[in-house]
Amino acid sequence: MGAEFGNEDLFSQRASDLGKYIADNGYQMIYGGGRTGLMGVVARSVMENGGKVLGVTPKNLAEASIDPSEITELISTPDMNVRKQIMIDRADAFIALPGGFGTLEEIAQTISWAKIDLHEKPLALFDIDGFYDTLWDWLCESVHKGFVPPADMRYVYRAQSIEDIFEYFHKFEFPSEFQNPENFV
Repeated sequence: MGAEFGNEDLFSQRASDLGKYIADNGYQMIYGGGRTGLMGVVARSVMENGGKVLGVTPKNLAEASIDPSEITELISTPDMNVRKQIMIDRADAFIALPGGFGTLEEIAQTISWAKIDLHEKPLALFDIDGFYDTLWDWLCESVHKGFVPPADMRYVYRAQSIEDIFEYFHKFEFPSEFQNPENFV
């Protein structure tokens, strides 16, 4: 999720809608603990709608963190690596809203870690207003040009709506050949 709002109101509105959906359906949000941007919008919406939010923030970003009284729980970590590990360990699935370099890095890490069997959890790109179209085109071109095996595309899904995201999550099955580490070459 992003620490910025973007320049279209639609991004914040869909982030707020996502927070409401998470709360209304009894899910807990686990995120980077930021107070601003789309991730802050989702967290506040979850809380406003009676849900639960766990924020995880590294000490060097503590000044950018949401106030602990605004969410269910805030964990402070010594660095970004510990933050990411806690978030990946505690999450059941991942949603990437429109964002910048940090979002891109987290998308790549989430896909890469699934590929090497460090987690078995789905990732959905929330493609608000076509935001992820160019990234998706690049991923497809990477497959077409032989840099990414076609089977690796199963680690990421481009979703057009909140309902689409959660339908994907409910149907997701981690590929059986990756459930047994002995199958790695």
